[in-house]
Amino acid sequence: MKTFSVEFYKRLILALLALLILIPTVCAVAFGIQNSALRRQLAAGGTFSPAPEGSGSPLNMVAPIDYQLLYPELYGPEEIAAERLYEEGTVYLTFNSTPGENTGTILNILDDYGIKATFFLAGTAESISSEQMKEIVSRGHSVGLNGSSDSYQQIYGSVEDYLADFKAIYDLVYETTGVRAEIFRYPGGSINAYNSGFYQELNAEMLRRNFVFFDWDVSGEDTLMGGASAEWIENSVVTGMEGKDRGIVLLRDTVGKENVADALPGIMSRLQEQGYGFKTLTADVIPVVYSYKGAP
Repeated sequence: MKTFSVEFYKRLILALLALLILIPTVCAVAFGIQNSALRRQLAAGGTFSPAPEGSGSPLNMVAPIDYQLLYPELYGPEEIAAERLYEEGTVYLTFNSTPGENTGTILNILDDYGIKATFFLAGTAESISSEQMKEIVSRGHSVGLNGSSDSYQQIYGSVEDYLADFKAIYDLVYETTGVRAEIFRYPGGSINAYNSGFYQELNAEMLRRNFVFFDWDVSGEDTLMGGASAEWIENSVVTGMEGKDRGIVLLRDTVGKENVADALPGIMSRLQEQGYGFKTLTADVIPVVYSYKGAP
């Protein structure tokens, strides 16, 4: 029977130890390369999912959708609050606003009552008063985005078209006021006749970019054909708040909606008498979001 020397066994043990060190190292390097590729893909907007069984890879790379690669700087806050605020007894006055001559009147009335509101800004550099936009911010009101174009067909032609419109108003607001808006409102609401075929895809992309959108559950009904009186607008809001523990109120600050300013004192005083307080919307507030059943 053949025997082996002590030296042989020493070398055998050293070889086994080398293998025990080498195999995990090679695996770690291979996984690191794969993980690095994954991080690059996720940074570009890609996703991953478990690979099919038997594929030999723990991850299945999924290429990003083309529009996810658009405007890599167009993102909201790095992290949206996990727990949102739902404050009972609160009214959020919101204006779909193209700031102009009437904006100053609205701001003065809000100041008289010590109330802050939220302005979802819409328009272009040619249609918006930059001075009034700055005034909204300087007086402590919250700023969100509504849209750049007044053509719903253009805005909702595709996800790419919507992102282009959104970026235009985002850039204008930032360049004018220094505010990087985190909240927005879809023109016409999150579900409308123009985006009904892809609103879910659109919502997913905007949420992926960490922007929070707000619909509304109370309206001043100020878009009546022929115009709405201040009394009509006031009663629409106050009636709309009946039975609600909180409400997000839609009003408009645009040309031809001057009666909205006249309705404000009655709206605020009557709701204050009912015990409501007023606050601004932020990305931390639980939004009103439409379903098909609840869409306007």
